[in-house]
Amino acid sequence: MKTRRGAPSASNLDPIKIAHEAYTTYDYDSFTVATATTDYDCKANESLFINVPVGVGIIIWSDQDISIKFNTTSMPAISHEAVYSPHEWFDKLEITNVYITNTSGSTANIRIFLV
Repeated sequence: MKTRRGAPSASNLDPIKIAHEAYTTYDYDSFTVATATTDYDCKANESLFINVPVGVGIIIWSDQDISIKFNTTSMPAISHEAVYSPHEWFDKLEITNVYITNTSGSTANIRIFLV
């Protein structure tokens, strides 16, 4: 009998993967953030957190290098490099707001999908 690292299998099959429940609501918005903007408040300025007041998953696209903070401006910034866009966070934290800082030198085109 062969085993996979950390997951024995009597029949050489991969372990069963558990699917998450489907999300029933979402928010989506597409907008721009001007260069030299610090801590742009997405909840206050965009159509987000209306259908989903507390998100559990988010996908963020940007065509410029930006940084993101979740929930409060006192949290550490997360680097979002355009070359690796989109970024996804699912089932990692409860999301009540998103703050975007753009110091790229160009206006950033942003899209956010929130569940």
